[in-house]
Amino acid sequence: MKRMPVRMTIIALLAIAGSTIAQPKPTKLEVELRQVLRERWAALARNDATAFGAFLDDAILMPDNGLIYDKKKLIERARTLKEFSDEPREVRVHGDNNAAVMMYRTTSHVPFAGREITEELRIVETYVKRDGRWLLTARAESEIPNQNRVPARVDPNVLDDYVGEYEVSPGKIVKITREGDRLLEQGPDDPEPEADLPLSANSFFQRGQPGVLTFTRSPDGKVDTYVLWLYDSTITAKKIK
Repeated sequence: MKRMPVRMTIIALLAIAGSTIAQPKPTKLEVELRQVLRERWAALARNDATAFGAFLDDAILMPDNGLIYDKKKLIERARTLKEFSDEPREVRVHGDNNAAVMMYRTTSHVPFAGREITEELRIVETYVKRDGRWLLTARAESEIPNQNRVPARVDPNVLDDYVGEYEVSPGKIVKITREGDRLLEQGPDDPEPEADLPLSANSFFQRGQPGVLTFTRSPDGKVDTYVLWLYDSTITAKKIK
């Protein structure tokens, strides 16, 4: 029998030992906030705006893609928002029995163009306790470059329809070119073009970047518009060449 080298044996034993080391036990505060988060997410997944609103402080303010949402706007959005998130990871909690901050990482899943888009987010939430209940009073998130999206297979012949120049604003042009079986996109401030990878026959994404680019057609079937979707906002550009 071939003997395992001593170094490999030591590494294997250390790996086994490390896997059995108990993880730090979450504090009572972390357990409470995790449960509040799960229940709030569950209400959002059901589009139960009333239940979702019960987890929000009256004074809540939340920025999202340049917009500011108060409690009324968040409840209204909860009626139609189609999004769910994985169990939080890398959780950190600080606070006392009256106020607390929780920071965590999660993967968000959003349906778009018949497919699911995933986004990696780092989120910070501030909670206050009112009448014995933890309520969300502030929330902010930042996006982590995402490598999880998988390109779809599309007919390369359709790519020629998207080639051209699109005007985002006066004098600001996005250029779409084709290189073999892929599209390249170069914005007005981009030093070089980036590859647009297909999510569907008319929707594309860039590796490690948020958002989805969709090309739309006029009634006569010709591509006439470039639409970049980012969360609740869109950037629209008309094809000029």
